[in-house]
Amino acid sequence: MKTLSVRFYKRLILVVLLLAILIPLVAAITLKAQNSKLVAQLEGTGTVLPSGGDLTFRSEVTNYQEMYPELYSTAQIAEQRVWASNAAYLTFDCTPGENTRRILDVLDTYGIKATFFMRGVSDEAALEAMREVASRGHSVGLRSYSDSYQEIYQSVESYLEDFKKIYDLVYSTTGIRAEIFRFPGGSVNSYNSRIFRELIAEMTRRNFVFFDWHISGEDPLAESQTGDQIANQVLTGMEGQERGIIQLRDAADKSAVVDALPGIIEGLQANGYEFQLLTAAVMPLAWSYGNAS
Repeated sequence: MKTLSVRFYKRLILVVLLLAILIPLVAAITLKAQNSKLVAQLEGTGTVLPSGGDLTFRSEVTNYQEMYPELYSTAQIAEQRVWASNAAYLTFDCTPGENTRRILDVLDTYGIKATFFMRGVSDEAALEAMREVASRGHSVGLRSYSDSYQEIYQSVESYLEDFKKIYDLVYSTTGIRAEIFRFPGGSVNSYNSRIFRELIAEMTRRNFVFFDWHISGEDPLAESQTGDQIANQVLTGMEGQERGIIQLRDAADKSAVVDALPGIIEGLQANGYEFQLLTAAVMPLAWSYGNAS
């Protein structure tokens, strides 16, 4: 009986040791699989992941993940996004504004479509301009409701609150459930430096697609610009590009953007570019944040 008891305890100890080894191993494999899945989703946006692509997961659901359970994009995102050669994507931030209808008229003159990232407005004239963007067949995306970067980027929760407001406004005004958006100031900026990784991960989890840009008509060092200067800046930036996502501002103090459009359109067409719309099916452009602090 004594011999059997010793053997029993030896086996019990062996089982405990095996469990001590296997449980962490299985947990590590599971976590790695989750990591790989989300990394694959983020890589699909073109985002450069930090620290060799590793992400830190929390075991609990974060509070902001429980916010607005209805706020998810219904976009059908294919594994292979569209990457069109010789494509130019004109995008306008801060629509609608005083120049929106002038911009739309120029685009109609040349028979081309563009992408407009909407902001929060309340007056009927602006809301009608928003409806006109949609009715003329342009792509409708979201930017922000507030113009205050400090408020928007105070936390992930505050960003989602603002995003929900502009999402609802655009839907109630145009009937469009937007699938694409643009972070105010771009996906990585001085205002969201504490939270941009969480923001990108959360918006990707909610199936929304964001677009940064690599060509801008805005010179941050210039106090003002003429239409010719804006056009030249865009055309110079597009030299040698296989495709270009071009950012322009639809704002009251940016009337020169309207003057620049004919030169931009004619110049790019002469160089063999075709104008296309941004949609959730297009391969996004996302700024690299691998070296961000």
